Amino acid sequence: MTCTTFLLCFLVTVVLCLGGPVSRASNCKDSYVDRVCGEDQTNLWLDIVFVVDNSEGMTNAGITSVAAQISSLFVAGQQLGIQSNNPRTTRVGIITYNQGATVAADLNKFTSVDDLIEGVFTVLNKVSNVKDSYLHAGLQAANDLLEQQSFNTDRGHYQKLVIVYASEYKQSGTQDPLPLAIRMQQTISISTVAYGQDDNLGFLAELSKIATPGYNFTNENGENTVSELRSTMLQVNCYCPNGWFQMRQSFANEHSFKYGVCLLPVTLQATNNSAFTQPYTYFNGLSYVSGNWQWEQPDGQDPIILQNWSVWNPGYPTASSTATVVVDVQTSSSSLTTGWQNTRKDLTNMYICEVSTCDSTNYCKAEDI
Repeated sequence: MTCTTFLLCFLVTVVLCLGGPVSRASNCKDSYVDRVCGEDQTNLWLDIVFVVDNSEGMTNAGITSVAAQISSLFVAGQQLGIQSNNPRTTRVGIITYNQGATVAADLNKFTSVDDLIEGVFTVLNKVSNVKDSYLHAGLQAANDLLEQQSFNTDRGHYQKLVIVYASEYKQSGTQDPLPLAIRMQQTISISTVAYGQDDNLGFLAELSKIATPGYNFTNENGENTVSELRSTMLQVNCYCPNGWFQMRQSFANEHSFKYGVCLLPVTLQATNNSAFTQPYTYFNGLSYVSGNWQWEQPDGQDPIILQNWSVWNPGYPTASSTATVVVDVQTSSSSLTTGWQNTRKDLTNMYICEVSTCDSTNYCKAEDI
């Protein structure tokens, strides 16, 4: 852990390259970006439940296509099931639904990718002879399965993801799935895939309300849907310990693209402050060492030299042998604008701690979250 932050990330959540802001993460030449979430899918550690509509409206061709897509989401070498010597594993369950719902495979059934592929095509080989399709039943079964086999178990701190494949959306009375989905989203991420349906009845718009914002897709995108769902799994498996803020593309939108950085504003007991207050002033991890301004890095990593981008306040940096550290100083309360000023290292200021997210390259134990 390092108790600093690199690019004004607490107040200004943009990723910067020499040419200006960039979308998401990129390898900008001669520049730096924030750590991305882990991208090693073979080491995902999630509990995933697929909720698949098998009513007549899905059609046999459609449900076979769903089986193929689910199988394509998992890669060779990916660890499924529970392994005593490796906590970074993913478990997969399958719920089918029409008027009611059936647990076709619980979270402990599949122990390898090959096992999963065989099981998926066995379970999803044809539709039922039932016309009605009630997503509420499928979501309730998925929620119950996660309550029984994931929450309050040794995998309670693993992130939960429900992926819905639906061909119809009904919202009458107790069968309306939206209230249940909203409750589930407090602890479970939900992704939806609209399948084999035009939008003349507002199907896509209604189904998207079930999904965690940004996680709603359609089968019309083909291979792109597989890529989108893989990205969703990596994003869901990227989160911060309790009480920490996660760096994201837009601070105002908690569902925007997430980065692999967690931040914690820290107050100093000597100041008798219990929280950050405006105007904000805090150390940002930039200091003057051996003739260069450089960003502090975690233990064992070399500092990063300041490059072209900077936001010095007028008159700064000052030439001083003692003013060797930099603070962010709020310059506008209305827009939370901040600027840099160098100051003495021994002056009391707030600071921000930074750690890497829990993700597919950084496993976190339950006691660390």
